[in-house]
Amino acid sequence: MNSASVVDAAELERETGLGKDLLRKWRSRYGFPTPLSGSDGVSGYPREQVAQLRLIKRLQNTGYRARQVVGKSLEELQQLAQVAACAGNEQSESASTRQALDLLKQFDLAGLDAFLLAERQRQSLHDFVIDTVSPLVTGLGDAWARGEIEIYHEHLCTGILSRLLLAEIGKAIPKAGYPRVLFATPSDELHVLGLYMVQAVLADAGAWCTDIGPHVPPSELASAARACQADIVALSFSFSYPEWRVRPLLTHLRQSLPATVALWAGGAGVSFIKRPSRGIRVFSDLRAAVAALEQSAKMTDAADQAKVA
Repeated sequence: MNSASVVDAAELERETGLGKDLLRKWRSRYGFPTPLSGSDGVSGYPREQVAQLRLIKRLQNTGYRARQVVGKSLEELQQLAQVAACAGNEQSESASTRQALDLLKQFDLAGLDAFLLAERQRQSLHDFVIDTVSPLVTGLGDAWARGEIEIYHEHLCTGILSRLLLAEIGKAIPKAGYPRVLFATPSDELHVLGLYMVQAVLADAGAWCTDIGPHVPPSELASAARACQADIVALSFSFSYPEWRVRPLLTHLRQSLPATVALWAGGAGVSFIKRPSRGIRVFSDLRAAVAALEQSAKMTDAADQAKVA
């Protein structure tokens, strides 16, 4: 087995959010996963085990416990994921999502690009993100869990969506009196599609947006917030971000930011937080973020009027 057939522990954690200490615990308790050494001396986890671990993390996010899923075969995990997806979705897969997935599986990337652009043109940017992009992202994960697509299919589709959203964000016109929002993902978070989705709906609502991209250390975020005179720092956490790192990072960043700068966090990676610490707002969906932005704009307007009076 050569190095191309295995994934090292650091890459595995970036892909799944599962740290080496947790994997060591599972290996001791359940006999899985089992790292291998390649013929060239490189050790790591076989690709099939990586797929199993991604599914295990998805299933845990839907409520499964480790003892219910760790060590099961890829086929068993796919069956559980399909059941979980059906139980979690009141409505069947939309026609838009199905058409996009069909184009993706046919490797018709030009057709997929044209289809998504047409979907955008018939909707507002806000509605396009919530009614087309968000269900498609969920559909990608479900299709992968069912074994219909590979990981590279997901990456290809998210690349097309990211380019489209960035172009649309650039066209948005901010509104006077609306907050300046600094967007980023934290250290070791390389998934940016969720960041572009929230940036798109907030830009469409009137926010002044500054994007400094993925994988930004807390110290750099604090410095950038001051330099950009940001009113809000907004972070996106994907489902694969290690859960144990989220609260300490947010707490540290909150302490580093001026008290006048709000700290927002969203994405699947913060869905477990039910009671955020003081000075931190956690959003479970995009509509809630838009409502919070509009509330912030109203408060700013009221404060400005009070100063004039």
